[in-house]
Amino acid sequence: MKYLIVILLFSLLNTNEFIGQTNYIELVQNGISMKTFKEKVGTKKFIKEPLFKYGIDSEKKGLTFIEGGKKIFFVWKKQGETEISEIIVLDKSISINNISVGKTFNDFLKINPNSKIELDVVNSEYEYSVSKNGNYTVEFISNEDKVAEYNKDYTAKRILNKNAKIDRIRISKKE
Repeated sequence: MKYLIVILLFSLLNTNEFIGQTNYIELVQNGISMKTFKEKVGTKKFIKEPLFKYGIDSEKKGLTFIEGGKKIFFVWKKQGETEISEIIVLDKSISINNISVGKTFNDFLKINPNSKIELDVVNSEYEYSVSKNGNYTVEFISNEDKVAEYNKDYTAKRILNKNAKIDRIRISKKE
């Protein structure tokens, strides 16, 4: 009987419906091809969107995962590669170390006390901070209400808004 339960559990875990959202991150971090990822998650839940929409300097497209009418995450791969390069979390339903989209910079600093905020050198709308272990980066998208005031070298001069909300979280494939 216990073998039957193990077999049933194993077969359930190998279906598309049983892949938890945090497992999507692990699949990307450990290196998975775009094709295999789509097979595991199901292709009907994806729409194509341009990489530049997510701060990536390219005219190519990646895939946005939609569930319940909401954008959950975006995945993309570098040109000429088959494995996904990065997953960008867009919804609060996925959290990493208790950090999710919608939490504040202050919440992030409580878990990552020595992290610094920086301004993206390519697109000044984006501010970001890397977690203490380097496993993920939180991003803030702003035009006028910046998280910090910056020096000419894009480093933070001083923090202006610790209550700024995280807009997205980037997790790259482990090298």
